[in-house]
Amino acid sequence: MRPATSRSEWEEGCGAFPDATAFHDYDFLNCIAPSLRCKFEPLLVISQKQLVGVAPLLVKQLGPFCTINWVPFPYLGPLVPADLIPATLSVLRREARRRRALNHQQSFSQKVTNYEAEEFTVSTDRTFVVPLSGRSDEDLLEGMHHTRRRDIRRARRNGLEIGSADPDDFRLMDTWVDQVHTAQGMTAEYPVGTYERLYRSGHNASGWTFSTARLNGRAIAVLIVLSTARRAFAWQIGVDPSYRSKYPQDLLIWHALLRARDTGAIEFDLVGAPNDGIALYKIRFGTLERQYTVLQRQTRSHHIAVTAIPRLVRSTSL
Repeated sequence: MRPATSRSEWEEGCGAFPDATAFHDYDFLNCIAPSLRCKFEPLLVISQKQLVGVAPLLVKQLGPFCTINWVPFPYLGPLVPADLIPATLSVLRREARRRRALNHQQSFSQKVTNYEAEEFTVSTDRTFVVPLSGRSDEDLLEGMHHTRRRDIRRARRNGLEIGSADPDDFRLMDTWVDQVHTAQGMTAEYPVGTYERLYRSGHNASGWTFSTARLNGRAIAVLIVLSTARRAFAWQIGVDPSYRSKYPQDLLIWHALLRARDTGAIEFDLVGAPNDGIALYKIRFGTLERQYTVLQRQTRSHHIAVTAIPRLVRSTSL
């Protein structure tokens, strides 16, 4: 493996793989890395002196240790021919040991079986996708659960309008997302300012769409969709809790489905299902469940390190 020297070189390495995702995008990884306190290292996979794929690394330093690809979004892992997956993972394991990685994760966008699981714990996660090819508006609606069609109609009757997002909308989105996580006793996955930073970096990019649902001119929900030539990914959505009963999220997703279809995408990925309630919500859009493989390695020294390093930093700053 060797580092990519340019964006175009990275794109060349990704280009041969139809299962490349928006989470392999060079600009996305460069933009999201600082928010996660990571560094994006774009590695090219070379076999017999030929470029055969890519291996994206998001590396987060923790003193003398690090984590690799330990991030809150899916599919971040190597894109290589199937017969080279075992050898690629072997090189990545050695790289993780060299870097003293405490947590190391490699994910795929589908189920894979031809891997060497040495040092990794193997799990299967799931997402839900809407097939788009050759489907009319009526066909997409017919494929949905009747409650989802009802909620889309209600959102229209409520007078909601869908349009392009503005920078100020993402400050609201930060607040809404934080409220949801706080109510669940959790911390938001991305720090304040992440969504606005992504917007300012990519709102003119062809594959990134930032949409807002408005009621009487007031922003009440925001959706960020990341796309490749073949697939669209509903990455993040934020809804004002006081307007959730107006169904802005349903109308935003409906508009995003149509936009993805009309720009040539063959499927729309609703990206994950952390619990059964969210899974049921996504199923009702007429989705198909898709499983994908996740390989993880967490060292026994992880918990010691993550508690000791902050204490060491504080003591040296006194």
